Amino acid sequence: MKVFVEIDTEKNSYEDTITVVNKLYNKKDLDKNQTKLEDNTKKYFCNNPDCKKEITKDVVAFCLHEDNRSRFNGKVYCRECQKNYGGASA
Repeated sequence: MKVFVEIDTEKNSYEDTITVVNKLYNKKDLDKNQTKLEDNTKKYFCNNPDCKKEITKDVVAFCLHEDNRSRFNGKVYCRECQKNYGGASA
């Protein structure tokens, strides 16, 4: 597992930073009742004004992936509209 943690040394104390790092490495220190936050109610829609079809998280991730972000100009499109707004879809 890779974890990237941004630490602001002006806002976070040394002790706070050490606590975060220790919790990442020591799974036994994590709260047993902690659950993964999942937002299944979020809906995504195609940015084509003539379409506005609901799209899945996978399609959103594809459009916003670093390899495709410039291709779609930072917007998300359904698979059909990707052909018109960014070339052939994958």
